[in-house]
Amino acid sequence: MGWTQEQSINFECAREVINDLMAIYTTKIYAEKGKAIPDSELINSLLAERSRLHQERSALDADDDVAVAAVRTKYNPIVRSLREEHREEWSKLV
Repeated sequence: MGWTQEQSINFECAREVINDLMAIYTTKIYAEKGKAIPDSELINSLLAERSRLHQERSALDADDDVAVAAVRTKYNPIVRSLREEHREEWSKLV
């Protein structure tokens, strides 16, 4: 059975919000590693969370409307908040 156009769009949006969050964690890892005294515990925590997100993204199924909606509901506000909170700080890294 094929996906509907709406399922396909929702699925891609869910994958992208996970990608965004992974990118945010990568940026945080990069920034932390660049400090004179990096916090290795924070780095390891961010690496673990990024790995968990990668697994969650890989397991996501376009046919599972409930899981796709849950990912979007859970991560969209987190990504928005983190991007707003760190907008100025991260613009200096690019």
